[in-house]
Amino acid sequence: MYSNILVCIDGSKNARRAAKAAAEIALKFDAELHLLTVTKPFKATAGLQRFLEAENLMGEPKYVLDEMVKDILAEARKHAEKSGIKKLITHVTEGKPARSIVAFAEDNNIELIVLGSRGVGGDIENLLLGSVSQKVSTLAPCSVVIVR
Repeated sequence: MYSNILVCIDGSKNARRAAKAAAEIALKFDAELHLLTVTKPFKATAGLQRFLEAENLMGEPKYVLDEMVKDILAEARKHAEKSGIKKLITHVTEGKPARSIVAFAEDNNIELIVLGSRGVGGDIENLLLGSVSQKVSTLAPCSVVIVR
């Protein structure tokens, strides 16, 4: 029934549950499982940039975020592999979460999106404009499973 499944992970408890559910579904259908993390664009202030230069820290100042993303993906990958998933691909993209998830699904022939009901971004914007899971379920070109 499903050959391409996307699970959205952000390190939250609900995203971990979503990753487990997606792994079970992917295993049942022998589907390819895509793990996606969406990061927000990072801009360093002038003060932070000067600090990084003074400390001789090279490269982009978002290296701390990069490490967090690696850890989040590694945890999800480890669980999926432990569950027996053979076809597993990890992805990181930058942008607005709901739009990025929907665009990824459209561009990659995703047939099912699995995500948590609430992620780490539970801020005032979500209260006023709706959660990422609500937006994705409305805009997605495929079926969506929201895990609590």
